Amino acid sequence: MSEIDKLDDERQQLRIEQSKSLDQVNDSKTKLQRVREELQDLRKTRDGLNDTVRALKQTRDMLRDTSREKLATLRELLKKMSDRPKASIADKELASLEWQVQTSSLEKDEEKRLMTKILEIRVTGYHKVLKLREDITKQREEADQIHARIQELAAESQKHHTDILQLSEAFQTLRLRREEQQKTLDDLKRRTAETNQKFLQLRNTLTDDERRIQRQKGEALKEALKDTAQKKLSKGGKLTLQELSALYEGPEE
Repeated sequence: MSEIDKLDDERQQLRIEQSKSLDQVNDSKTKLQRVREELQDLRKTRDGLNDTVRALKQTRDMLRDTSREKLATLRELLKKMSDRPKASIADKELASLEWQVQTSSLEKDEEKRLMTKILEIRVTGYHKVLKLREDITKQREEADQIHARIQELAAESQKHHTDILQLSEAFQTLRLRREEQQKTLDDLKRRTAETNQKFLQLRNTLTDDERRIQRQKGEALKEALKDTAQKKLSKGGKLTLQELSALYEGPEE
């Protein structure tokens, strides 16, 4: 009986170790899945931030280009007005009107009409200057605000990228641990199967009395495991596979 007792103890111990090893593998799988989902969320957020930054850069550059074009137009306009203080942008029309007033004998009403026209042309030119200055200032301010937002989003994206790198390292560590745990579990399964096979082969050589004694021993062990399982359940504890087996399986044949 000593040999079969030894085999029985060994296979029971291996089953317990196998149950613990399976719990470790399952726990690592759960952690890996959680980390994988977190990585996916971080990458999605980072990529979304990068897309937003690219779009904002396009808007900022467009505003800056437009403001530079308007600034060039403004400088040209001011240059013309500086070159001819009495003239406006509509050089030909204004010069013609002024020449007509200066050299022609006009009726009072006609002269008044021409002078009003000259004033309107000059005022239009100055209004255009003011509008250009206003547009340039507004576009530059908007471009600066967008640039500040770009810097904020870029910093946030970089933080997410750093988190991704750190979490990726943790994921690889977990994956390697899970692989080692799986190897341990596979080895325990193999050893358990081999030991159980030896036990069954040896048990088949026993006499009826020896089988009865061995069966009683197995039942006593199951009862002990069942009692432990019931106590754990009453306290809300987690059962091992061995305890679950003892709790729900019938007597061993």
